[in-house]
Amino acid sequence: MPKPRDVYYAESVFRARSLADARHIILTPSGGQSTDERWQRETPYVVELVAARLHLTSGSTVLDYGCGIGRVAKGLIERTGCSVVGVDISPEMRTMAKTYVASPRFAVHSPEAFRFLVKDGLRVDAAISIWVLQHVADPRAMLGDIAGALKVGGRFFLLNDHVRHVPTNKGWLNDGIDQRQAVAERFTELETGTLAPEAAPEDRRQRSFWAVYRRSARP
Repeated sequence: MPKPRDVYYAESVFRARSLADARHIILTPSGGQSTDERWQRETPYVVELVAARLHLTSGSTVLDYGCGIGRVAKGLIERTGCSVVGVDISPEMRTMAKTYVASPRFAVHSPEAFRFLVKDGLRVDAAISIWVLQHVADPRAMLGDIAGALKVGGRFFLLNDHVRHVPTNKGWLNDGIDQRQAVAERFTELETGTLAPEAAPEDRRQRSFWAVYRRSARP
């Protein structure tokens, strides 16, 4: 991303010290709602939305890119019996996810390890990314990882802010990358919408969107 030489990506913001710290990083207070309130309202709604839009069953394998401690992965496994492959940049989050999800249907990897698995033939039926694309250093690389793992015809569910919020040593910055254009380069959009009022405060609803895409060809 174009930036002065003294500005760099601050991966450290995702290095959680505790479960409470991890939850706060994953869902920051917004619109007068605390982390706990957002967790309680948004999580079951998103789980149901994803399960329905991706047509998940007990035979589905889902990629959760940017899984954190497994907030949505846990709900999807409990709701549908699917298997989930989690990927997260934070080693602390990955460690906590194993305990939080606590299911033999869940495995979690670093992005580097995940790329090796895909190179060795791992393919998934569906993929999700919840509040992640807006934060990554290279959104096109992330989307390439997802597309490379997704079976042809597989669906990808994205929940994201309209603009970028990139963590740097100078604070959170918008690098101007058009995220929806980046997604459109690899996926076909099927449906889009906003979070329901009961799931999110108004300011969060206005600045975000969800969308369902199909992987129509190999990357």
